[in-house]
Amino acid sequence: MNNFQTILVAIFLAFFVVGVLIFSGLIDLDSGPGPDNISGKVVVWGTFPDSFVSTAIGMVDNNDLNINYVKKNASTYQQDLIEAFANGNGPDLFIISPDMIKRNDNFVYKIPYGTLPKESFRNLYIDGADIYLDKEGIIGFPIVVDPIVLYYNKDILANEGIVSPPKSWDELFVLNSALTKRESVGSGVLKQSMIALGQYTNVNNAKDIIATLLLQNSNPIVKRGEGGEGSEGYVSMLNSNVLKSSVSPIEAVLEFFISFSSPSDTSYSWNRSLPNSLDMFTSGKLAFYLGYSSELFNIESINPNLSFNVTEIPQIKNSTTKRTFGEIYAIAVNKKSGNLTSALGVANLLSEGEVAKEVSISSSLPPVSRTLLSDKPTDDNYLFTFFNSALISRSWLDPDKVKTKELFGSLIENILSNKLSMGEAINKAQGQFELLLRK
Repeated sequence: MNNFQTILVAIFLAFFVVGVLIFSGLIDLDSGPGPDNISGKVVVWGTFPDSFVSTAIGMVDNNDLNINYVKKNASTYQQDLIEAFANGNGPDLFIISPDMIKRNDNFVYKIPYGTLPKESFRNLYIDGADIYLDKEGIIGFPIVVDPIVLYYNKDILANEGIVSPPKSWDELFVLNSALTKRESVGSGVLKQSMIALGQYTNVNNAKDIIATLLLQNSNPIVKRGEGGEGSEGYVSMLNSNVLKSSVSPIEAVLEFFISFSSPSDTSYSWNRSLPNSLDMFTSGKLAFYLGYSSELFNIESINPNLSFNVTEIPQIKNSTTKRTFGEIYAIAVNKKSGNLTSALGVANLLSEGEVAKEVSISSSLPPVSRTLLSDKPTDDNYLFTFFNSALISRSWLDPDKVKTKELFGSLIENILSNKLSMGEAINKAQGQFELLLRK
């Protein structure tokens, strides 16, 4: 930016921060200055359907401001961004998830903490949104989160006299004998399953389920290094044991996960010959399904007659902190935007207040704003659960979601096939993570 642009952006951000602080209640005024100098054209890219953002954008659009949302194909989105930025025609704003942070670091305009302090950011958004804070500033303005929750078949539980779904993972070991049905005594063939764990290829969201278990065990998987360790300061924590437990978090998670696919184990409830876990659940043959809140409408459309409900994901027994994995979406600003001032204003408007509420309603995803989450929809159990799950959502600095999905798959398969011992498989995965972070 030239000197004039720098001064202009600084002036705008001063007004912007006042507006944010007023809205959050940190400044108690009847009214305050807002970003009324937003004008021109602002192009926004993302993978959300148009219906998720069209109404919200309409609330921001005015005679002086034209916001153009472009829906991109999720499978090519990152490459489209790289090519657009290289050619100098990238969008002013682009919606990102945590797995895009590392790969887009050079393209993002980061809001300095001198303008919007960390504490002010944290007062506005859920704790999990901290993933968008790095040593240089704020990477993006969080908008919605898609947490992993527990869907359960009400009829299967009722048939076995089970009043409520499990709150802790340990309860699964007690419930399994009633909920998993074999074709015959001693048979490895299953006609009904309690939960889909222990395999990888036919377990929907397997990577994110493992990530959830690691996060619940205080393993961040990847962290930002303080001394420039690794590429761009990212350090693999996959095989770390910060709490000095007798068994490392990754070992504990893998032992728990894999136990559900061992026919000789009392927790046996899944094998690789079964259909995909979503298909099993929607066909009424799976008691518990670990899925995203965004999967609700798909489940309903596949089987409108399925009697199911949703609750928070189980936690570690006696744990004092709740965690689930959540895909936390944010709006990032292109640092080379030709209309940087207006881009910043639009990003702010889409992440707070009535506009952010509209994005949440249109997408049926819980907001990231603490203010909006405080108004829980008590008359809708689905949304009530999603809102509560949003508050405990965490994510991780996934360097490449496609390659890490393969990496976790190889880790599980190496153990299941006995190609490698658990220790050897973990060490191999740790090495692969380190290489990936250096790219």
